[in-house]
Amino acid sequence: MQVKDYFTEIQKLLQKSALIENINVEYDVKSKNIGIVQGTLEIIDGSILQFMELINAKGDKITRPKYRFHLMDTNDEVIFRYDNAPHHPEIATHPHHKHVKGENVPKQSKEVGLKDVLSEIERVVRIG
Repeated sequence: MQVKDYFTEIQKLLQKSALIENINVEYDVKSKNIGIVQGTLEIIDGSILQFMELINAKGDKITRPKYRFHLMDTNDEVIFRYDNAPHHPEIATHPHHKHVKGENVPKQSKEVGLKDVLSEIERVVRIG
């Protein structure tokens, strides 16, 4: 898989999602294997997802050397944030972690992508 193929998958995912009300996404192909996708998605419940994924495509495997997914409610308060900034070495899944509203200590997390985060949002937002 090349980065352009991953971007095509993301575009299809966003277009078919009943969860998303408005899409503002930029795709930056650095090479056939490296790219950045970032943007803002307005969710049907009024929440906003801001995100960035630095993609490294090797064969069939996609890795994200850097990512962040920041979901905010209608009052601009954090609902959750996934990222892999290396600022919590005490977490077993370092550098991957998740910040959750109302919790002082970040949670363990695996590497996540936009598809994972949208699936999580779908579980908590009522569609239709």
